[in-house]
Amino acid sequence: MKTTIRHGPDSCRSDPPLFKIETVEDYALAKRRIDALAVQDGSSYRELMALKEAVCLWEAEHRSAEQRP
Repeated sequence: MKTTIRHGPDSCRSDPPLFKIETVEDYALAKRRIDALAVQDGSSYRELMALKEAVCLWEAEHRSAEQRP
């Protein structure tokens, strides 16, 4: 699974990570990680939201691929 994290040069905060799910194994890992992020602090919340977005994109891409003739 590709992960991109951009760190701000002027602060200790970083942008939320960006995930790209490329394989079924990545998808399974992302789903397990979402379940594991039940405790929400600032950074885990951002990771959770980024993972959920990546999973939604994966599911949408695979739904549309399954509907193609």
